[in-house]
Amino acid sequence: MFFGNKAFWLGAIGSAAFLAVFVLLFVDFDTIGDVLVGANYTYIVPSLGLYFLAVWFRSARWKFLLKPLIGKPSKSIYSVVVVGYMANNLIPVRIGEVVRSYYLSLRESCSASAAFGTVAVERATDVLALLFIFAVAGLMGTVGVERAVGDLSSEVPGGAPMLMMVALLPFVAVFTVVVVITTVSHGTVISWLARTMFMFGKGLRDTLLGIAARMLEGLTVVSSISSLAKVFAWSLPVWASEAAMYYLISLGFDLRPIFDSQVEFIAAILVFTSAANLAGVLPSTAGSWGPFDFFGAAALVALGVGQEVAAAYALTVHVALWVPPTVVGGILLILDGNSLSNLMKGATVSDKSLAGEESTA
Repeated sequence: MFFGNKAFWLGAIGSAAFLAVFVLLFVDFDTIGDVLVGANYTYIVPSLGLYFLAVWFRSARWKFLLKPLIGKPSKSIYSVVVVGYMANNLIPVRIGEVVRSYYLSLRESCSASAAFGTVAVERATDVLALLFIFAVAGLMGTVGVERAVGDLSSEVPGGAPMLMMVALLPFVAVFTVVVVITTVSHGTVISWLARTMFMFGKGLRDTLLGIAARMLEGLTVVSSISSLAKVFAWSLPVWASEAAMYYLISLGFDLRPIFDSQVEFIAAILVFTSAANLAGVLPSTAGSWGPFDFFGAAALVALGVGQEVAAAYALTVHVALWVPPTVVGGILLILDGNSLSNLMKGATVSDKSLAGEESTA
């Protein structure tokens, strides 16, 4: 199913490359074992409560996005979200998003393709929220100044203020694109996309435009700046909860004394949160193994954390993120009398183009 998919191989190569660089740059096998053995893992237990709080906020945000499609849901949205994350952790090419949309269509009266459009909105607002968090950390004085880049601020025209603007620029750019897409008519967006796809053959172009049209169905609830602001507002507690999870785990690795103040420490955790999770847009296998670990550790090393400590911490956070939804999602599916293999088959049959098979042919 996957081995003939170009996206699968691109993800596999991406993960292998990032993991190889991660090991070469940050892992000293003689010392990382001591770091892992010496860490205090009791902080992971309460941190899991914060993770599932973040999932609750994700569920509430998705419920808001789904309101025009299904009204008041007849069954739990929370369990669908957890199952979706379990699928993302186990299935490559991010087919978990398709599985989540299909699973919702089995439980509610909506099309899987329209539900997938709302998931695309989620991903866009997640990127916005993470870029915003990165900008906040920069304004707190951790990213773009001496600790992160040494004397670079003195060499760049405009100094530290210019570097702060650079920290804000990605957020502003992505926010502008999202605002344009959500406020103009869907017909106009499709027309713009059609003009940019002039180099594709008619068959492939029609397929891609069809996918875009179905995804735009999920944008019904964000047709204005005010509604987009509401979705963005739901995204902030999602990532605040997850950053709090990372903060607790960092206490077990004694990262606080490395920084001069509590503000710097919190800002460093925010940098880790944004860098590691934004890396999820890069090609990787299921669970984002490779990019998450490399960019998370690299961010901490740039901020003054030792390589082995940064690597051990990043791996521990990733395991803590991977195991709970995978286990709980599997239990929820069993209790619902379903299985991941059945959902995968149904999702593929119901809409192959959303699973990426037509678009990568």
